[in-house]
Amino acid sequence: MKKQSITVSCAAAALMMGSVAAFAAGLPAERQAGGVSYVTGGVSEEEATLFKQARTDYPLSIELVQKAGAHNAFTADARVKVTDSAGNVVLDAKADGPFMLVRLPAGNYHVQATLNGRTVGAKPVTVGAKGSAQTMLVFPQDTN
Repeated sequence: MKKQSITVSCAAAALMMGSVAAFAAGLPAERQAGGVSYVTGGVSEEEATLFKQARTDYPLSIELVQKAGAHNAFTADARVKVTDSAGNVVLDAKADGPFMLVRLPAGNYHVQATLNGRTVGAKPVTVGAKGSAQTMLVFPQDTN
């Protein structure tokens, strides 16, 4: 009976490791969407710095920006959709800021985002067994 209890406790601890790591880094709590967990935000400069530092801890890092003249400006409230190579939606969630860090299995995915009726992306992204894939989705100027 003790062995089963220890096994269950270890499994629960392993599941919480990602949330604990994100919280310890000062990031918002991870959220769950099906079999995928993610954290989103980065509106303030301080939080944006934390997200940039945490990118390598997640298999997929998505950055959402909008053209602002010759520069890109952070945006928020975009709807982000990630589909796998079979076309199955593995994540469909609102971004609370310009960053979304996603824990998902290795594989080939497409990432797109919609903001105020404008959809950008459908960019192919390969998530490896190790490391972190990064993609940036750029909305046209005046999308707000």
